Amino acid sequence: MVRTLLILSILYFISLNILKANNLALPCAGCHSTDGNSPGKTIPSIKNLEKNYFIQAFKEYKDGTRDHYIMKIIANGYSDKEIQLLADYYENKK
Repeated sequence: MVRTLLILSILYFISLNILKANNLALPCAGCHSTDGNSPGKTIPSIKNLEKNYFIQAFKEYKDGTRDHYIMKIIANGYSDKEIQLLADYYENKK
């Protein structure tokens, strides 16, 4: 019984992170498309982007090292934990 409750708790928290990542990715969809695979040439695809690269790039938009007005505004709205969730989400996007 305890083992079943533990497994259900773990599955519940995993599903919350997946749902949270889906919600966190909503602003990305406007430019990068819903799956992160940008249709145009001027906007980079973020689908299957390596996690560490995604995190580094996002933080560079946030601190102003990378210069893009819209991305700076968007990046400033995310915590480090949320950026990691997004990086996981897009790295493993099928």
